[in-house]
Amino acid sequence: MTAEVAERPDDALDAVAEPVPCTRCSNTALLTIVGRCADCISDMGRNHPEEREAWKRELTTAIESRGQ
Repeated sequence: MTAEVAERPDDALDAVAEPVPCTRCSNTALLTIVGRCADCISDMGRNHPEEREAWKRELTTAIESRGQ
């Protein structure tokens, strides 16, 4: 635990993660990657290879833009 986290009041830690809607299925998730939840990423990998490839291009663009 960092000193920064240790110094926060207990109620400040409650809002660390907030659910956000998946852009594909609209279900809320605590973690999305380029807008998609884990269930959708898995479904794209198994059943929708073209959609997965498009998502991977979005992911690459997002990663590259963060480095600029």
